[in-house]
Amino acid sequence: MSKEGIIEVVVSPLLKHLENARRRVPEVKGSEAISEIISLFDNIGRDIRDMEDVFRRAERWEKDVVCDFGVVARRVDDILEEDWTLPKFQSKLRVIDAEISDLRGRVTPPLQLPPVESSAAASSGSLPSMFSSLQASQEWRRLELDKKIFESSTISNLLVSYENLDLQLKLCLLCFSIFPENALLKKRLMIYWWIGEGLVTPKRGKTAEEIGEDCLRKLIMNGMVEPVFRKRSSAIEYCKVHPWTRRMLISVARRNQFFDFDSEGVPRSDFSVNRHACLVTARGGDSQQTPSRGQSNAGELIALFNVDEQYLRLDKSWFSEMRKIKVLQLGRWQGQAKHHIEVDSTEFLEGLRGFKHLSYLSFQGISRITALPASIGKVSNLRILDLRACHNLEKLTSGITNLKKLTHLDVSECHLLEFIPKGISSLSELQVLKGFVVGDSRSKHPCRLNELAKLEKLRKLSMIIGNKVTVTEDELGDLKSCGALRSLTITWIVLPPKKAVSRLTRMASMTMTSLSLPVGLEKLDLRCFPGKLAPEWLNPAALRSLKKLYLRGGTLTSLGLERFPPTWNVEVLRLKFLSELKVEWSQIQASFPGLAYLEIFQCSRLRSFPCDEDGVWVKRGGQTSGPAARGLAEGDQRYQMSC
Repeated sequence: MSKEGIIEVVVSPLLKHLENARRRVPEVKGSEAISEIISLFDNIGRDIRDMEDVFRRAERWEKDVVCDFGVVARRVDDILEEDWTLPKFQSKLRVIDAEISDLRGRVTPPLQLPPVESSAAASSGSLPSMFSSLQASQEWRRLELDKKIFESSTISNLLVSYENLDLQLKLCLLCFSIFPENALLKKRLMIYWWIGEGLVTPKRGKTAEEIGEDCLRKLIMNGMVEPVFRKRSSAIEYCKVHPWTRRMLISVARRNQFFDFDSEGVPRSDFSVNRHACLVTARGGDSQQTPSRGQSNAGELIALFNVDEQYLRLDKSWFSEMRKIKVLQLGRWQGQAKHHIEVDSTEFLEGLRGFKHLSYLSFQGISRITALPASIGKVSNLRILDLRACHNLEKLTSGITNLKKLTHLDVSECHLLEFIPKGISSLSELQVLKGFVVGDSRSKHPCRLNELAKLEKLRKLSMIIGNKVTVTEDELGDLKSCGALRSLTITWIVLPPKKAVSRLTRMASMTMTSLSLPVGLEKLDLRCFPGKLAPEWLNPAALRSLKKLYLRGGTLTSLGLERFPPTWNVEVLRLKFLSELKVEWSQIQASFPGLAYLEIFQCSRLRSFPCDEDGVWVKRGGQTSGPAARGLAEGDQRYQMSC
């Protein structure tokens, strides 16, 4: 029987029966015996609860050991599946040997069971003496935790690896310490944070984002960060840190006052000392988001990160004190939309006008923000503005056109946003623009497509074409003038034509036939294309640099491969939600001779494709074939960072 089974099947029922038996005490005759009987009941109950606490500690111990055995098993799997050079093979075995030695020490009697909150403590929170003693022991438990962590041979090895990193990589790595164990982290999130804090900056012809990718690659090569691969692709979109690495980082971050943590390694909302702070939901569901002035170090904060707070209640006067803040991540960092965040008031946003050092601002996924104040235009150092999935956002203030240093603007998934304000062409540093809405007839001062052509550094663009779009053929041709553009995503939101909107629908349909794409495009993602046949501009002769082609949703029945004699140079092809599409595998092979990776999903008529159960086909012997393509040989160009 498992420890959990003992508690549920034996201990809990026994305590319940014991309590029922105790209720019969008044019925026992002979008052002289009652005090002894009650004392016996107390002793029995106390002993049972003590044993219950031991069972809970044993359960926690067993789970930890099983988890760590699983880590070792995965490392052995890596050895079996991947191609390793002899030094790498030897290094991997040394890590496994150290982990097994540590595990052996932990399972050798007497067992060191981890502390957990006792059932008695949980049920008697009203006892001030017990609560005070728990509080008093917090610092001792913290010191003991650090001591045990650094005495572990595995952690010691990790600490040596950490100390061998240069200062830039150390600081970048410490940013991983605040996330929950085994959390999947979007690569872009971490790089944006590093850019905002100034840990990575543009140099030697590379953008700050490219320098950030170099840093992440080095952390992976040093074994401090683990890449997370999507299906069988070698591109990296997500990453995580191993639980052992996380434990080491928590201790280092705490000792260096990078972030503050409690005795169990959970980040705390401490605004008193550290220059990095977190918003964290306290145990019990409460939180202290706005500390009193005597406890606040808001004026010295350089980064505030929302770890798991769902309801933001930020005082305007306290918020305005953060004059030195560089990174403000109030929105969600998780990739899933199920992580809901909302504000009870947006009055605090007026405090943004004084944030002269703010470089990275994220409100991603926050509800009840309908508009940004005009004062956003005074945040003169802002480089990254993330408003993705702010579902109540209806309007962007024209003040954003004053953000002359802005390099990244994301308003994707803001479905109520009708247009981008005119004047976006003045943002000469803009490199990434997501969620650009092609204005409709109701927009008073919308940004037009021809403004995008003036953004000489724009390399990544996603745009939305609605049913009521008003656009000319000349404007559609202006898109071709975006010479630096390398990645383009177009989403059509076009309803079936009705008489009342037939003229506007014809304008929307022009985008299906009259678009001109930049010749330097490397990635093209078309979503919900409303036509049956592939458009003329989707032509391999005009897109010789294209390496990635994604087609998702819509009514396509043909890719028009027979119309375009030249073959594609595409290496990655994704076809999703195309229930009407008909094409044979032999046609794909002939038209895409360099194809290395193919993925299909919910394309019921593509029956001849030799994909696996995940809908993936990988070229044999190609760059992405097999687990070896995901290896981390030093300088291995196969190990890609996705765009």
